[in-house]
Amino acid sequence: MHEFVNKGRSLGGVAAAMIIGLAAFTAPSAPVLAQDEKPRRSGPPPIVYDEFPNKCARCHKADGRGGPAYGGFAADLRGTLLDFDGLVYVITVGIRDRGMPEFKTTMSKREIAGVATYIVEKIVGVYYDEDGNRITAEEAAQLEGVGRAVSQD
Repeated sequence: MHEFVNKGRSLGGVAAAMIIGLAAFTAPSAPVLAQDEKPRRSGPPPIVYDEFPNKCARCHKADGRGGPAYGGFAADLRGTLLDFDGLVYVITVGIRDRGMPEFKTTMSKREIAGVATYIVEKIVGVYYDEDGNRITAEEAAQLEGVGRAVSQD
C-alpha cells in the first residue's frame, strides 16, 4: 500500500482531520435541530375548526341554522339527530337528493372529522334569541314560528 504525500502531509492525515473537524462542527447543532422539530404525536389528529366557516357556513350559516341557500334548503344542524360518526358519513359521501354535496374529494379525513367535532361541540342544541342570549330549543322554535330567531355572530 502506498501513502500519498502532498507537501509533507499524508492524505490519510488530512482526511482524518477533516472528519474530526466535521464531527466537531455538526455535533453542537444536532440538539438545536431536535428542538426545532415538532414532536410526533400519537393518537387522533388535532381538531380542525376553520373548515366550518369556510365551507359549511355557506349553506348552513355560521350558527348552523341552515335555511335557503344556493337554490336549495340547508338543514338546521342545531337540531340534528346525527352523532359524530353519522356527521362524518354525511359530510364524506353527501346526500345528493337532499342537496348535500360530498366532500371526500375536497376535504381530508382530518378536516371532515374536525367539522363533525365542531358541529357536535359548538352547534348541536345551541340557540340564541334576538338579543344574543342563549335559549332552549323550544323557545327558539316559538321565536322562529314568529320569524324573529337570530343567530349570535
